Amino acid sequence: MEGGAGLSKKSLCVSVCTAAGTVRTINQDNFYLNGTFLKNPHEVQYTASAECQEGLFAVTDGMGGEKEGEFASLTAAEALSGCQNYKAPYEEMCACVERANAVICERREKTGSRIGTTIVSAVVKGRRLYVYNIGDSRAFLYRDGTLTQLSKDHTVTASLVEAGILTEEEAITDRRSHQLSQHIGIPPEEMCLTLYQSEEQELRFGDILLLCSDGLTDGLDREQIIQLMEKNTDRRGLAEELAAAAMKGGSKDNVTALTVYFQHESWLRRLRSGRAQK
Repeated sequence: MEGGAGLSKKSLCVSVCTAAGTVRTINQDNFYLNGTFLKNPHEVQYTASAECQEGLFAVTDGMGGEKEGEFASLTAAEALSGCQNYKAPYEEMCACVERANAVICERREKTGSRIGTTIVSAVVKGRRLYVYNIGDSRAFLYRDGTLTQLSKDHTVTASLVEAGILTEEEAITDRRSHQLSQHIGIPPEEMCLTLYQSEEQELRFGDILLLCSDGLTDGLDREQIIQLMEKNTDRRGLAEELAAAAMKGGSKDNVTALTVYFQHESWLRRLRSGRAQK
């Protein structure tokens, strides 16, 4: 795929880290990085990094018991493999969600268990960023010292805030903050899933996109995320650093972070120069 004019051939530095965490023995999270996803949920921790020009990235967070949660998040990640040309990203993401929902609902009917998964995804095409989600896995954009949430929380608490029943401050400690109002794995006869689409963004050099499961935000607040992003000098290890800090910060859930750094060409030149000297 062709990128925008003036972009480096590898303008994106992507890193991902997914971990079972400090309490759980299996990882019900998953991710998608241009065709790569977690196939073994028993891995204590998995990290990867890549440089690319454009791509499709996602984080999924399964629920419904260890085997079922892992199945649901993996199913959603696998469904993204059919979305590769990004010509109509919203329509393609809707189709991916429908495929995953059908498979998970079939499994749910067979097992009698209530299973499901969240998904937050991003398409980067040239300098354009498109973000979509269902559930409470989040997408943030870091720019010039500010961290902005691009995704929408599909939770009972978020719905109450939107309705004016709760304030933002009250929502922080509300016990319903993890009760999902939407997730993949709801039969069509019960609810028509609505994929949230954020406003299209134009990336600038130095921007950092963060996709994460709620295990990360359970252990880190926004200021801590900003501080870690600003201190980090190795963008290929940023996701691992964020995940480690979340676990150290008290997160008891699985933790997944995927970062996309829209890198300065000067940073690229320094990186390549350093490699040449080794």
